[in-house]
Amino acid sequence: MGALRLVGWIVVAACVGGCQERVDQRPCASWTQWAHDAAHEGTSCVGGETPGKVIASVAIDPFVSEENPPPGDDGLLVHYQAPLVVGDDVYVMSKGGTFTAPCVVPDGGATEPCHAWDSQVWSESRYAWSGDDLRKQWTVASDWKPVPSDLSTTEPMFQPVISGGLLYLPAAAGQLVKIDRQSGAVLGHVGAAADPDSYVSGPLVADAAGNIYYNAIKLDHDAPATRDAKGWLVRVSPMDDATTVSYDDLVPGAPTGASCHGTFLDEQPAPPLPWPPPDNPDGTPARPPAKECGSQRPGLNVGPAIGADGTIFTVSRAHFSDRDGFVVAVDGDLRPKWAASLGGILSDGCGVNVEPEGDPMTDRYEECSANARPGIDPVTNDLPIGRVDDGSSSSPVALPDGGVLYGAYTRYDGARGHLFKFGGDGTPAATYDFGWDYTPAIWQHDGTYSIVIKDNRYDEGHHYITQLDANLAVEWRFADPTDQLCQILRDGTRSCATVPPDTFEWCINAPAVDQDGTVYAGDEGGFVYAIAQGGHDKGHTFLSMALGASYTPLTIDWRGRLYTLNDGMLGVVGH
Repeated sequence: MGALRLVGWIVVAACVGGCQERVDQRPCASWTQWAHDAAHEGTSCVGGETPGKVIASVAIDPFVSEENPPPGDDGLLVHYQAPLVVGDDVYVMSKGGTFTAPCVVPDGGATEPCHAWDSQVWSESRYAWSGDDLRKQWTVASDWKPVPSDLSTTEPMFQPVISGGLLYLPAAAGQLVKIDRQSGAVLGHVGAAADPDSYVSGPLVADAAGNIYYNAIKLDHDAPATRDAKGWLVRVSPMDDATTVSYDDLVPGAPTGASCHGTFLDEQPAPPLPWPPPDNPDGTPARPPAKECGSQRPGLNVGPAIGADGTIFTVSRAHFSDRDGFVVAVDGDLRPKWAASLGGILSDGCGVNVEPEGDPMTDRYEECSANARPGIDPVTNDLPIGRVDDGSSSSPVALPDGGVLYGAYTRYDGARGHLFKFGGDGTPAATYDFGWDYTPAIWQHDGTYSIVIKDNRYDEGHHYITQLDANLAVEWRFADPTDQLCQILRDGTRSCATVPPDTFEWCINAPAVDQDGTVYAGDEGGFVYAIAQGGHDKGHTFLSMALGASYTPLTIDWRGRLYTLNDGMLGVVGH
């Protein structure tokens, strides 16, 4: 994540002239879960509207001012829900309770931030359009709490799902709350056996048959980060029957014991920078100590993806090591098909994507000593590994050709990451040098498909929306053009200062694409853009605030209205 992040407005581009008079009942015209559908393609079958102006707003997060750190820090580190839409019904999270100020943990005279999230209350509200008014119908509170901040400094995701007439919310004890989505009536708790130390982790996903899939993690109550954890993939049938399978069973070949990948930071004391250290006296490369693995469990914000043939894709990692992760394929009976390691694929470290020693613009952990072997990650002195980072909101995407995408963190390449593509049999197929904290969108066209990603080049100061072909080759790029740093003042006027273009990074973790391939994306300058195929600006509008924030998703409804988030507000953009 960079210095700025975008949060909290729902955007809606209102329909003008020639709008359909009846609600489009096609499933593809609704947006019922993370990244639109069970495959996480992020593409609607309707044409989107061009953003115009903000015509309505509703507050969804009252704690933005407390959550947002001082200027120069990482920004508002909260991952928000993708709004869900069915016809003219809109479902969005809201937060209540109380905000407990971040605590500090002593660490040899220094301090580390932590967060007491469990004093907040997460709710889901149904709104409905009545003409040009978006009116609240009901609100239902959940007893869900995120995992403790020992595992992540970014507030984890609360992401419900709609299946037919039902709305499912993450709940406490590793379970779900089942709700009648029209009336808001609570129909009960479903899911895995209740356990007070278990947490629903990541987006809920619904398949076409009405089965709900989600990940659950059981943590040690007293030491969630330093004692082992367990993870499960859970399926809840339309009859409320729950089936679970452990991640240890899904990844039977995962490393165990003290055999996981460490870094030179694990040495006491750590060798002097830059890394890697010189070779051992016998000429062998210096290696950091191995570390304890712990059990396999899902990444914190990973939502399963479901392919056209029913294959379920998810992502696993060792509890104590984000460098020992796997993309996992599971059949319809929740039996493992394959588990592909995120290691042994990359070789683009030192001498390729990592600057040589002495570059004053480079993080000392992202530069290589003079003796570095080509291609290695300097913090391990080994080939780079895709990391399943718990601060990320990346989920897998099931591809039309049977393969799967996953965006992993790698850091050495300018705190970015890599997008990994695996074939339907788990064979590595391609990588692209950006993968941090996003779920790509898939636009199917002309017998093939394209992949839409955010492509922030933090060290270079260039920030793109990039479209790739099915082999992860670049088709086009659109550089962020925002040259104004703005905010809406109390009297409703806009105050702006001129800044160079490409100042702001793209602030999305799940872009939205319409039937024509128009891409919708928000940047940290507070603007939302409609980007035509080829990388051209079709139109844009300002929301409320240029704000450092966590990456956020976008949604398109049946009229082409566009929803996104900025400054803790549900906003509406029309003409």
